[in-house]
Amino acid sequence: MRKWIILLAVVGLVVIGWYFARQQQYRPPWAMPKFGEVTRGDIKVPITAAGLIHAEQVVEVKPEASGEITGVRVVEGSYVSKGDVLVVLDPDDEQRTLDRAEADFDRSEALLTQARVAVDRAEANIASSNAHVAELEAQMETTEFALRRMEETLDDRGVSEQYSAQEVIDIRSQARMVRAQVEVARVSVRSAELAKLDAEAAVRSQEATVQSARKTLEDAQERLRETSILAPQDGIITQVFAKPGMLVQSGTQSLTGGTPLMVLSDVAKKKVIARLDEADYGRVLNISPLEALPEMPGLRAAAEEIATDVAGRSGIVRVTVDAFPEDIFEGRIERVEPQGKLNTGASIIQFDVHVWINDEQAHKLPLGAQAQVEFTVESATDVVRVPAEAVKNLAGQRGVYVRTQPDVAAGEEYGREFVPCRFGISDGEFTQVIEALGDHELKAGASVYTKLPKDTDEDQS
Repeated sequence: MRKWIILLAVVGLVVIGWYFARQQQYRPPWAMPKFGEVTRGDIKVPITAAGLIHAEQVVEVKPEASGEITGVRVVEGSYVSKGDVLVVLDPDDEQRTLDRAEADFDRSEALLTQARVAVDRAEANIASSNAHVAELEAQMETTEFALRRMEETLDDRGVSEQYSAQEVIDIRSQARMVRAQVEVARVSVRSAELAKLDAEAAVRSQEATVQSARKTLEDAQERLRETSILAPQDGIITQVFAKPGMLVQSGTQSLTGGTPLMVLSDVAKKKVIARLDEADYGRVLNISPLEALPEMPGLRAAAEEIATDVAGRSGIVRVTVDAFPEDIFEGRIERVEPQGKLNTGASIIQFDVHVWINDEQAHKLPLGAQAQVEFTVESATDVVRVPAEAVKNLAGQRGVYVRTQPDVAAGEEYGREFVPCRFGISDGEFTQVIEALGDHELKAGASVYTKLPKDTDEDQS
């Protein structure tokens, strides 16, 4: 009898368990709905691009003198002012070059002096020749006068009663000889004048030689001074290639352009050159300041015509680096390059955007660091927003499902009402609700479905 009682109790428990199990419907976790909340807040649609931090100006320091390095006065990270000594070279080679230049200059000046003396000598020869011509011309006048008097005494037979035949011949010969001497003297004058022209040309040539020798001498003096290589401007030393004992070549006298010694960076202004994908180029162009736009014909003029467009072109961006993950640095778009570059690794076109980091903490940023630049291309402030996953479609209309009280009598476990909406921008996390359509209203604090139950008949796409 006792066994039957126990058996009846077990059967009763099974029947009761079966009854309650029939009343409870099991839902696996993946089939359960999820909810979000309607809130008010800001939405920003960012575009990000990566790039390296650069100094505004980078100078490669090369020597203008040649020689062996005897001292390097700086290391990476040293801050230098314009005129500070960076590297010292052995001056022996440049001193020998200076000695040769001084000797060449002295020689050229001596030759110039000789050329000027030759001009003076030619002028003296001209004066002497002119005096000799004047003397001979006077003799010629005397002999011509004597010849005319003698010829006046000749009769028709050529015989003179006053002069003998020998005297007639002598007077005529003397006249011819004096004429010849005058011609020779005049040729000597012309020769002396030509000699003066040659001497003057030699002076001009030698003056040019002296000028060249003087320039060579000045260059050699400068090269000797430049064995102490000075900083061309203020900046920080970012790379040093020079080492004591290294032989370097002048940047002005070598066909290779000289030996690089170090790199000097002007860190007073830092920038990021960010690589922007082609798909984002237009939107970033729309928020860039007018002066940062490419100078393409008509581009800036078109932007200037839209007043609201000009007002929204602040160009302000956010810059972050892994070295300071908690910090956000402010930057401003400085220049957008118009020519795209092929990223061979990804087979896409990218554009360089130069971003000036104008943050007061910019001094913390290390050169060459990888930076992420965030461009805010669209934004909305203090707007009604819903989780992006809450936006659903029903019969071709976009909206959200608002959670309501379930109709227990109808067997509903979760109540919901579809509210059609007109949406604005979305940042992937939140979507702006511009307005609820029809007679519906959507207020902050309302609960909306981000995931509908699996047994719903609505289109959840």
